[in-house]
Amino acid sequence: MSFHRPGKGGYRLSRGVLLAFVVGLTSFHAWGQNTIGIPRIANFSKETYRGGTQVWDMGQDSSGRMYFANAEGLLSYDGGFWKLHPLPNRTNLRSLAISREGRIYVGGQGELGFFRADGAGKLRYSSLLPLLPTSQRSFADIWDIELMGESVYFRVSERVILEYRDGGFAIYPAASAWLHLQQAGGRLFAQDRDRGLFVLKGQRWFPLGQAGLLSDRVVAGILSSKGETPLLLTTDARAFRIRNDSLMPAPGWQGQAAGERIFRAFAMGSDAIAFATVSKGCVVTDRNGSFIQRISRAEGLQDNNVISIFPDRQGNLWTGLNNGISCISYDAAIKYITPNPENELSVYSARIIDRHLYLGTSDGVFHAMLQNERPELSFSRSVFRMVGQTEGQTWRLDELNGSLLVAHTRGIFSLTPGQETIRRISKDAGWNFVPTSPVSPSPDILAGTYAGLKHIVYDGRGFTDKGNLKGTYESLRFLTLDNDGILWASHPYRGIYRIRPDLTNGSYTAELMTESRGLPSALGNHVYKVRNRPVFGTQKGVYAFESGTGRFQRSAFFDSLLGTREVRYMQEDEKGRIWFCSGKRIGIIYPDMATGRMQVRMVPELDGRVLSGFENVYPYDDRNVFIASEKGMVHLDLLKYLQGGRRPKPILSRAVALGPHDSILYDGHAPPRDADDNTNADQPSLPSDFDAFHFEYASPSFEAPETVEYSYLLEGYDRDWSEWSARNQKDYTNLSAGNYLFRIRTRHVSGQTLEGDGFAFTIQPAWYAGFWARLLYLIGGILAGFGLHRYQRMRLDRQRRLFEEEQRRMLVHHQLEIEKNEKEIIRLQNEKLEQEILLKNRELADTSMHLVERNEALVKVKDSLQRLYRHKQGDHDIKRTLQLIGEIERNDESWNRFASHYDEINGNFMRNLRQAFPKLTVTDLKLCTYLELNLSSKEIAQLANISVRGVEIARYRLRRKLGLGTEVSLPEFLEKFKKA
Repeated sequence: MSFHRPGKGGYRLSRGVLLAFVVGLTSFHAWGQNTIGIPRIANFSKETYRGGTQVWDMGQDSSGRMYFANAEGLLSYDGGFWKLHPLPNRTNLRSLAISREGRIYVGGQGELGFFRADGAGKLRYSSLLPLLPTSQRSFADIWDIELMGESVYFRVSERVILEYRDGGFAIYPAASAWLHLQQAGGRLFAQDRDRGLFVLKGQRWFPLGQAGLLSDRVVAGILSSKGETPLLLTTDARAFRIRNDSLMPAPGWQGQAAGERIFRAFAMGSDAIAFATVSKGCVVTDRNGSFIQRISRAEGLQDNNVISIFPDRQGNLWTGLNNGISCISYDAAIKYITPNPENELSVYSARIIDRHLYLGTSDGVFHAMLQNERPELSFSRSVFRMVGQTEGQTWRLDELNGSLLVAHTRGIFSLTPGQETIRRISKDAGWNFVPTSPVSPSPDILAGTYAGLKHIVYDGRGFTDKGNLKGTYESLRFLTLDNDGILWASHPYRGIYRIRPDLTNGSYTAELMTESRGLPSALGNHVYKVRNRPVFGTQKGVYAFESGTGRFQRSAFFDSLLGTREVRYMQEDEKGRIWFCSGKRIGIIYPDMATGRMQVRMVPELDGRVLSGFENVYPYDDRNVFIASEKGMVHLDLLKYLQGGRRPKPILSRAVALGPHDSILYDGHAPPRDADDNTNADQPSLPSDFDAFHFEYASPSFEAPETVEYSYLLEGYDRDWSEWSARNQKDYTNLSAGNYLFRIRTRHVSGQTLEGDGFAFTIQPAWYAGFWARLLYLIGGILAGFGLHRYQRMRLDRQRRLFEEEQRRMLVHHQLEIEKNEKEIIRLQNEKLEQEILLKNRELADTSMHLVERNEALVKVKDSLQRLYRHKQGDHDIKRTLQLIGEIERNDESWNRFASHYDEINGNFMRNLRQAFPKLTVTDLKLCTYLELNLSSKEIAQLANISVRGVEIARYRLRRKLGLGTEVSLPEFLEKFKKA
């Protein structure tokens, strides 16, 4: 019968192995019970990492990134992104080793070489196959790779071991078959199938003593630790010590992992060993081989066939499976307890009494015996069993008077520690219990039930139900007693009850308090006892009741710590730490060891995992805190959690320039650089077509990657760091030409902030913005300026000429306007003069008319006097009067004045007329004047003291003297003459 272990050669199953198998079966019971706490397991399928199924080897580089030897090539994982780097021949990768310089040596089917990052962070493969002699180039697989000093050793199938150094190979053929190669304690060991273990000294292999100890066995791992000799472990869980040049069985080795087919063994720190098994998942023992824990499919591993195993620097245990990869947060502070693996029960409450852990679940009470060899109780190996007669919903467990009280939907029960039987106290369903005395044992206990308060009496031997107290018929799930004996109860949909119990009379009075007493709302209120007084968690912070005012006030202590955030649960432990729940998040208020100030620390790993509406925290001690959860119970090692650990810096996974054709500027695998240099060595310079960029970044913190927050800053574009976010990608668009530096930082749950290496790049200006273009622009600008200057001068000259022409035109126009205005003034003056002349003429006419009227009057007076004279027959007085009138008629003085005024008004009309026509007499001139004044013949006759016939004759004579024909109007002629 033969058995083959892939990657480690084949061997025959001898009687010794068969005996070991039988011994393993007899010892199976020793580790049949697993630990009650199981770490978180992150499973990655091939669909996730997009590679092959099997993973044969693993490693971690200096930045924390993980590498996997996969069936389709080299896989890398930085906590956010997976990348596959196939070998040139697309062969299976069997082994890898990472040097201090960052080289990743790999070996696969018919191929060996190394990957190394180029200046752009992309892994480039260099094959070492051409350096081998032609006779050694054909082989099956490279199963082991070890680094020692300046040399790299490859175990080539079972034939030879190759040493690569200084660009060449040294070849070490096997005596029979090389089965294992590993360095430990500064020395390199190799197992030969027939001759046992060898150690390399110089350039030669020397056998160690007692070769028969490894007969028909294959080495699974050689472990070394400070202060101890190397420990050799075999695939059948046997252990040997290597002392000097001899091999001997390890004293005190328990071998409780025997009976399983083991692939690999690795040291987990200084106190544990992890075994990769063929069908039982991963087994962890201590340094003496005593079983600690098994992690298989039952505990959440996606495959029981573990091919490879590797502990990273953060205490996580990576397993390479036959079908996938799993990361076990082995050293994490958070574990998960599942009382019934076949049924995911919600756990509502927990209590530890007499080395028994009791869990109140959604289907009964479970208990497990605890082993206290380790302070962290989650490592206790035990099996949970249900306590009889507790099937159904269990709301709460409380330790009172040395017993365990159980609040159940089927009633209230009591349980004696160490026994698996339970006694019913009451058939009424209960919520919780409040002892009326702070001193144990308390004789009176108040129980909150679905229908009010119940009185339970303890008589030293057991509990007795004294019945319900008479009072408010209300479900009372949240109760606490203050120092004055007042019981406070909260109802999430009513408000706060202040209850005064009267146990003597079996009754109580309850006062309901709502917004009128200072609460922010009647909804969402919870009451708990913290710092020896009741406090009230509300939707807007924590309140306290002031008995002096009878009102609720915001708690100054909690206000400075929690503000107005919603508080649904509070619990104080023995060290004064305060646990609280806000929404679906849980946190702790604790004093800072350095300053003594209280500070708040959230536990984001448990976001959404707490039992919403039924939050419960049971802080047993500093190393063991139990938190109610929807799926099982959460175990928190508080001391380890608060201490935290050094986290790795964030990693830039990829930088892509987006443009006419996308270009990967940086692929995440940085080449070695100086310690003081935190930017990329080869700074890319891009043309202006690339103005959009995509960045991917991650943190190789594998324990709880969802709790890591990122912040970024693009120097040259962003003004300040971005807000913290779980998003690990960022895009920029429309970047202008210039120098940029992309920086990232992470913030972990402990508040620790770390900044990773920056990525610098340059966007070149467009061709039209380069140096020569700028020079051309300068010259063109100068010429344009000169041309513009000339143009401006020409334009100014043209404008000056146009201005002068416009000035001349305006001057002419102005002159014309002046002349026009002068003419208009003259015209107006002439019109005025004409009007004045007309007025004067009218006055002259009026005067003439007065003269006519006077003459008519004189004529009438004269006629009357003549008749009177004739009648009087020579009256001397009448005759003298007639003579006087005749003198008046002959007087030309009035005419001379009239002629003078008329000439003055009419431009010397009569003088001009006399000069033009010298033959005219004074009588003719008078007639011309009268005609020009448009006087009628009758009016002229009266003025001239002649008859009308005499006027006509005078006009005829005047026409002849003026030389006018009959067709010419005499007045019109005189008018034209006057104007001329």
